[in-house]
Amino acid sequence: MLQAKEAKLKEYVLLTKAMLTALKKGAADDFYELLDKREDCIASMKELDEKAGSILMNENMKLQLQEMVPIEKQIEKLLQQMLLKLSQQTRHAQNETFLTKQYEDSVSVSRGIFYDKKK
Repeated sequence: MLQAKEAKLKEYVLLTKAMLTALKKGAADDFYELLDKREDCIASMKELDEKAGSILMNENMKLQLQEMVPIEKQIEKLLQQMLLKLSQQTRHAQNETFLTKQYEDSVSVSRGIFYDKKK
């Protein structure tokens, strides 16, 4: 079981590094696909731990996980930058619609047709 978890951990490391490169390239679709695969990998590692009855871990695995911490922080930073960028774009779009509605004619125009009030 320990060997199976080591293999899954290697897959986890590769997927995490691929996620970082996808974020740097701006490939959001690839990022979400890799994120789903990584979640499946984490779930399978948890299943292996549950079957064993304890957390399977050795020194090599601990080192790999410690190496992942800076990569995870980079991913988090890039995701926060993307979120900030999206919120700014949303705010800009909302301001544009507000300004166009503010300066539009609120009085209905008869499109050049004149009505005689006496009739």
